[in-house]
Amino acid sequence: MWRIYLTQFWLMVLCALALPWLIVTFRRPGNTGLFMYFYAVVAQRISGIHIELQGSEGVLREPAIYVMNHQSSLDGMPLGLLRIPRLAIIGKKEVAFMPFIGWAFWLAGNVLIDRADGRKARGQLDAGIAAIRRRRVSIAIFPEGTRSKEAGFLPFKRGAFQMAIEAGVPVVPVVIESLKKVVDKAAKKYGGVLRVRVMPHLATAGLTPKDAPMLATRVQQLMQAEFDSWRSEPVSAGSIPG
Repeated sequence: MWRIYLTQFWLMVLCALALPWLIVTFRRPGNTGLFMYFYAVVAQRISGIHIELQGSEGVLREPAIYVMNHQSSLDGMPLGLLRIPRLAIIGKKEVAFMPFIGWAFWLAGNVLIDRADGRKARGQLDAGIAAIRRRRVSIAIFPEGTRSKEAGFLPFKRGAFQMAIEAGVPVVPVVIESLKKVVDKAAKKYGGVLRVRVMPHLATAGLTPKDAPMLATRVQQLMQAEFDSWRSEPVSAGSIPG
């Protein structure tokens, strides 16, 4: 278990060390991707979790919306290793109040959403669309809105899909295998191989904002099927004691 805590501590240390660089390069496209990649490479070694990327050729060079299932703070590892060009992340505004991590998140050029205020959330949706069009960034979103506790998927919110439709960019689903495979407190299992699959992108051409719920449902079905297929496989041995 100490490996997981040390991985979380590494993220905070990296955020603190990166603050001067992030201030100098204030919200420059590409900052987030570089920061997350450096975090992920070291975090793999600390945590004992090896990320096995599948379908990485599905990462697009042009702007897109990447949607990922959300299980824990360790989701940043596969996100960093994807090497998404000109990456920006959508997060809750509460993140900004977290010392070091929240400051680095905002300075790197990411977008914060106030989910408690519909009008502000619409404004942030517009900000995400503007970032895609003007800064040519790709945006990563966890459409569940909160962590699913590794038990499956929570219903996807429509915001990510409406953003993709209005910005005219494709949606790229990214499925992260159940974290219980590599972090199981009950079994005292920590470490191993965690699979992450980049699925074929879905085009949004011809869709309208009214189609966002339909698109959200379709993407969730595709991701859930992939997630469930992994969960149905026998669990292999070879964990690292924590």
